[in-house]
Amino acid sequence: MQKEFLQNDKNITTYALNTFKPEDNILKEIRERAKKLDIPGIHVSDMDGKHLEILISMAKAEKVVEVGTLAGYSGICIARGMRNKGVLHTIEIEQKHFEAAAQSFKNAKVDHLVKQHLGSALSVLAELEKEAPFDAIFIDADKVSYPDYLTWAEKNIKIGGVIIADNTFAWGHINDSHFETLELEKQVKSIREFNYRIANNSQFIATILPTGEGLTVGVRVS
Repeated sequence: MQKEFLQNDKNITTYALNTFKPEDNILKEIRERAKKLDIPGIHVSDMDGKHLEILISMAKAEKVVEVGTLAGYSGICIARGMRNKGVLHTIEIEQKHFEAAAQSFKNAKVDHLVKQHLGSALSVLAELEKEAPFDAIFIDADKVSYPDYLTWAEKNIKIGGVIIADNTFAWGHINDSHFETLELEKQVKSIREFNYRIANNSQFIATILPTGEGLTVGVRVS
């Protein structure tokens, strides 16, 4: 019998967490501190953090852009994947999140690899074009802007570089035809556009990894 794309089996999840232990005390502390600071609990999952570290390591990435810092959880995973070389440019629009992330990077002893940018993502990305091309770009910010972020990423990723985006199952709504709110509909349709474009761009080979939230990965091949 063919397995379904997303198993969503709690028993398997427990096994994976107990075996691979993706979250150490530094990462756990970020979740706890973010909660105390009323920062939204929308970090990547513990397993996706490990996936991110591995993907960055496999890409041998040394010049990386992250769109959406939040409290620094995913940024630490990226920096660990860089194996103590290079620079991570991470972008955040909220001052409180920016400051929390600065503490996280310091606690994790990766602050020497990280250059934080405070401001609108599209404005900061325009400034970063002079640093292109990049080895890896991770997108985990406002979903309505995913197509705009992809347009920038397609232009500024090197051949052999990887584009990664989180939440690309759209919280389980990616294939829905009816939506409870207009905002949800806009977000889902933007994520759909992102997935469709990278899946059908001949310059990339791409897939969506069946994680809890969906992780779209595209490698530029030409």
